[in-house]
This record gives sequence, C-alpha cells and structure tokens, in this order.
Amino acid sequence: MRLIHSSDLQIGKVFMYFEPAVAALLQDARQAAVRTLGELAVKHGASTVLLAGDIYDKQQLTPQTLAKPIEGMRQFPKVTWHLMPGNHDHARENGLWDRLARTHLPANVQLHTSPGAVKILDDDGTPVFLLPAPLSHIASTGDLTAYMDDEATPEGAIRIGMAHGSIQGFGSDGEASNYVAPSRAQSAGLSYLAMGDWHRQMQINDRVWYSGTPEPDQFKTPTGTAGTLCNGGSALLVEIAGVHAAPKVQPIEVGRYRWHQVTKTLTEDSQLELLEAGLRALDPDLSRIVLDLEVTGTLSLAGRRRFEERIVHGVGAAVCATRLQDRGLVLEPTAEDLDDIDRSGFVRVAADRLKAMAEHPSDAEQARLAPLALRRLYIEHLKQAGNQ
Repeated sequence: MRLIHSSDLQIGKVFMYFEPAVAALLQDARQAAVRTLGELAVKHGASTVLLAGDIYDKQQLTPQTLAKPIEGMRQFPKVTWHLMPGNHDHARENGLWDRLARTHLPANVQLHTSPGAVKILDDDGTPVFLLPAPLSHIASTGDLTAYMDDEATPEGAIRIGMAHGSIQGFGSDGEASNYVAPSRAQSAGLSYLAMGDWHRQMQINDRVWYSGTPEPDQFKTPTGTAGTLCNGGSALLVEIAGVHAAPKVQPIEVGRYRWHQVTKTLTEDSQLELLEAGLRALDPDLSRIVLDLEVTGTLSLAGRRRFEERIVHGVGAAVCATRLQDRGLVLEPTAEDLDDIDRSGFVRVAADRLKAMAEHPSDAEQARLAPLALRRLYIEHLKQAGNQ
C-alpha cells in the first residue's frame, strides 16, 4: 500500500511578527497545503493520507477556518484522510473535535479521537489497521502509544501507528513533552509509525519517521545542518510492501514558501555586492522566500545608504517577506562621508559632533540615537543636493 504522511498543518496560525498582508499570505499557504497533499496522493497512487496531529493551531477557531481544510479534503473523494488530535488541537470535551464531528463531514474524512485499532483498508486481501494515539490534553505524563503492544489485530494484518510527541532521547530542544518510546514500532509489530509534533522532518529508525510540517512556519535551522534553509515544507510518501517488509519512505515537496535564515558580518562596503548576490541566489523564484536576515559589522554612511537601497528595498521587494535584524550593524563614517555632508559651516560641525557622540557615547540612549541622527543628516543632505 502507499500512503502520504503529514502533520502539523496548524491551520489558523497567526504570524504576529509580520505585517497583516504577509501574515494573510502565510495563512493561506497553510490552507493550500491540504490541496497539495491531495494532489500528491493522486499523483503517486496513494489512497490514504495520515495527518498525525496539530491539524489546527488552537481550539478557538471560526467555523469557516475549521471547515476550510475539510472542504479541501472533500475535493479528493478517492483519497481517505485520517485526522488525529495533537497538543495544539487536543481532543477536549466540547472542543474543536466535537465541533468537527457535528458537522457534515465527507465520507473520505475519518476522525480518530480515541485509541484503538481501526480497519482502514483491505490491500489485495491484506487488512490494514490504524492504531492512533490521540492527545486529550496538551501534555501527557505517560506514553500514549503503550497500548499498541497489546492491541489485537487479525493475523497477517498490516499495523500502522500514528502518534504526536517526542521520541525519548530526541527531545533536548524542548519541542514537546509527550514522549514516545523509540522502540514502539518493534514492540507493537508496526509496519510504520507516523509521528507528528516536530516541525522538522526526521527519521528515527527504519519504521519511525517525523513528517515535519508541510509549510514552514519558523526561522529555525536544524542543528548540525549546513546552509540557510529552515527545515519544513515537505511530507512523506510511504510504501509498505508487506507485513514484515521495511517501508520505503520518500520525502516529497509540499510547501509554497521557503524560509531562510541568513547571518552576515560586513567589514567593508564592497561586501554588499556579495551579500546581495547571495540573497538573490537563494531561489530562482524569490517571491517564495521568507527571509530572516541578521547583519552585523561596520559600514560607512555611503555603504549604509547602499545597504538600504539594494538589500532592504531591492531584495526586500523581491522576496515574500523579510525580518531584518541590523542592531549589530555599526556606522563608521569616513572623511568622504562627512565631506559629502559639508566641508565647513554649522552642518559640518553638527556632523562632527554626532560622529564623536557615536564613537564615545555618554550613555546607552546617546549610543543609540547619535548614529541614527548622523545617518539621517547624511541622507537628508544628499536628498537636498539631488533636488538642487
């Protein structure tokens, strides 16, 4: 059998650190991931999609937000979608899942809000059972997959587990607290254990995988990885040839946007060209890029002006969104910078005094304001000179 494994769609997520127009684009992409998953299932001949928790980001959602992904699933009647609560959308009394169950669910959408083996397919005479471990609280003190060891299914059946939490020994980054034994697939006779919660894609062993989120949602480059691309944006195509066969697992791209985290230290103005070239080379379609750019080092006033023109406004207009961190970028005005402002007179005196304050501030507020004032003086002077 073939299936698509995904998790952590977190429909309804709010992106507070972006302006509303950008946040709306990112929210729409999370909704669109449902259609992409359906299209991939059809393309690869997978009749089943497993969503291992956190389909929604929170309990309090509007009826329209709640219904949108379900309506997206309805458009693929030959694909059966299996949904399970996670920690963000746990199955509490009169909560989100009770609301969903009372709606007009399509026949191809199955909700799994309680543990127990459920027959989901007959694959050429071989029955396939799903063993979900849904969360009824944000955090659980025990391993909710433990029941799988003793859960009976017919002899020769394919057993597939679905859980949401942290594999023991892999949760050092504090992403979750609902622990799952890494040996669960072996002890419970599972052909495959579909995990959710970690937003990065990860293989634990031959039969246990985290799918990762289908649409990236945070600037967090995985520890020990090279490059700037933050993990996320794909799902898993899983092929199970038989009860005892190890599954064949293949990552497949889903995400609309690609999140990059770039850190650069500038020591001279000429490095701006390399920075711009590197950013423009991140993707052939820069409108797909959500960029976290942290710049430190030193620039002259002229260099800072070029930085604004070419990086902030130039590259910034090409990408979907930019989160700029430039507090560590220090101005070091050159003699040419100050001559550009004025060679003599009270404006030059003001520029010299601001430069001295920036280099030897009397307090933190002066250290913050003096470089900004000098930069503003420089830009306004150039604007005036240009108009004349």
